[in-house]
Amino acid sequence: MKKTLIYSITFISLLLFFFIPVIAKAVDDFEGYDENTEIIIKGSVNEVVLTRRGPVILIVDYKNKPLRVLTAPRWYLIRNNIEFQGGAEVEITGSKFYGKDGNFYLVARKIKFLKDNRVIELRDTFCRPMWKGMR
Repeated sequence: MKKTLIYSITFISLLLFFFIPVIAKAVDDFEGYDENTEIIIKGSVNEVVLTRRGPVILIVDYKNKPLRVLTAPRWYLIRNNIEFQGGAEVEITGSKFYGKDGNFYLVARKIKFLKDNRVIELRDTFCRPMWKGMR
């Protein structure tokens, strides 16, 4: 009886050890982007925040308030010659959410530069990040 219990616990532990990362990766691909909260905003880029890890963040003046827009990892933007500049007028399609810090954020799916109508797609048709699997 004791051996069966030990084998069962070991088996379940091994299953969890191997399958949780697979499930977590699948969730991570979609986490942070919810098509049900998708909005389109127009505004002016006030600041470009380069972080050591994570996405490049645009601070966009939207309805006279700063809106933090999460774009893509810096390496992806460099590899694809994507550069953001302060003062650029943009139209951004993205998923809105409130961060743990209480601030309003937008996860960008598409950014259109209004000056030249150039469009940058940051997520595919399934809303998965374009940079997943690119390293």
